[in-house]
Amino acid sequence: MYRLLRSILPVLALGVLILPDGAHGQLREIVAKSVSASSSGASLELTFADERELEVSFENGSVSVDGESIGSYEPGSDLDAAWRALLGDAMGLENGPLADRLVAWEVPEDLAGEARATATTVDEALEEALQVSTASASATVQSRIMVSGSEDGTLAEALLRSVDRLGLLGEALEGLSTGDRLRIHVEEDVVVPEGSVVEGSMVVIEGMLTIEGEIRGDVVVVDGSVEILETGVVHGELRAADARILRNRGEIGGGIVDVLETERDLERELRDRIREEIRAEIRSDLRNEIRNVTRMDHDDDFSIMAPFRPVIRGVGGVLEKLILVFVLAVVGAGFLAFAGENMETISETARRSPGRAAMVGVAGSFLLLPVWILGAVALAISIVGIPVAIAWLPLFPLAAGLAALLGYLAVAQNTGEWLARTDFPWTGWIERSNPVYTMVAGLIGLLLAFIAGHVISIAPFLDFLAGLLFAVGIIVTIVAVQIGFGAVLLTRGGRRPEYRGAYDTYDTDVAWEAAMQADMDVNVDDGLGADADPGNDG
Repeated sequence: MYRLLRSILPVLALGVLILPDGAHGQLREIVAKSVSASSSGASLELTFADERELEVSFENGSVSVDGESIGSYEPGSDLDAAWRALLGDAMGLENGPLADRLVAWEVPEDLAGEARATATTVDEALEEALQVSTASASATVQSRIMVSGSEDGTLAEALLRSVDRLGLLGEALEGLSTGDRLRIHVEEDVVVPEGSVVEGSMVVIEGMLTIEGEIRGDVVVVDGSVEILETGVVHGELRAADARILRNRGEIGGGIVDVLETERDLERELRDRIREEIRAEIRSDLRNEIRNVTRMDHDDDFSIMAPFRPVIRGVGGVLEKLILVFVLAVVGAGFLAFAGENMETISETARRSPGRAAMVGVAGSFLLLPVWILGAVALAISIVGIPVAIAWLPLFPLAAGLAALLGYLAVAQNTGEWLARTDFPWTGWIERSNPVYTMVAGLIGLLLAFIAGHVISIAPFLDFLAGLLFAVGIIVTIVAVQIGFGAVLLTRGGRRPEYRGAYDTYDTDVAWEAAMQADMDVNVDDGLGADADPGNDG
């Protein structure tokens, strides 16, 4: 059995390599097909090139081949489903692929009893109708292949001593155009005499090939040598696989192909690709390792500082708000220095009519975007207004922002003056006569909710209270901005001083000043009376 396998395997290997049509050469040519399927059954009709026909029908529970009943089936059973699936594949195939699919169909493993016997009969009918007789196929191959170099001339025995060369031979014969004939010489020296013509291709394995005449095809030399003399002509390619080539001014129409050199190039390319992939993987591993080490160090640092994070976060928030107060105070001082009267008018309007100013501020905030867009469009449609439109686009948002900032600072100044009039112990440093002091105090008052929230956030269990204070701070800021922005709009940037008190019937500032002056007069009188009473000298 071992010798039989050794004899058959080389034949099969070489046969697969040199047969031009592969497995399709063993199957009949299908020239027509008809597939029908309905709820009552499904059938297949084939017509072959030799005018033979085949009909397999599953109809109303009966299975028939060429009109002869071979068994029965249950509609909707596994056999019925397998047959319908095969017909579904066959509908999109033609000729060779269709024949391959029908021959490859096998009896489902889960079938048993009568259903399995019926499926086996159908499978055998398909294979019998599609297969070409072995004798015919062998005759076709024999007419195309001529083998020499062994004692009895059989291909199997000729290749027995070269089994280890079949892999190399396969690479050399890959894609070989055999033409009408193929000559194979194994362990044999071959001479093509001058003036002779060889039709087809020639393969020499472990032998010496001398070409003096003409070969109308390809030449393949495996583990041997080839010499092309001056009169030698090869119309196709000369493929050398581990072979030596001697070319004495001979002619090779298709060029020389070194199979091993191509294989070496592929090996080098594969080796370089593997090397690059290994390098990339190493670099990636190193980067990940460095990243992990850095993250561990970072995590260790933060693990040490973890108890102090709330303190750092809270103190940082307080410092942030104090810096904001300082910056806004500097800006407010600039407004007071260069536009003091305008700012005083805005402050007084916001103090006397806060409700009206807030409504105007909200309305103005909603109208900012439409006014900006409509203004740009109106200026752009006129030739004269195009340069102005270019300046309008950035300057309008800037002016709106400055107006909101001016109004917020005016409200802060009012807030500072109110704090100066209160009896809170921490407001004693506020001087009403100094507008900068009152503005700084007002800014601290407006931002006091934020500052308190940052201080409370130091305690982790008071996060809810801190969040509530932050929300209050946001609301206070929005209200202050809206009131201030509305006051700016009402007074046209503080240029309408006559608007101050237009909707008020009582000037609270005047009353407050009068009360303060009366209080001061009483204190002065008391002091003078004490000094004038001689009884107090004692």
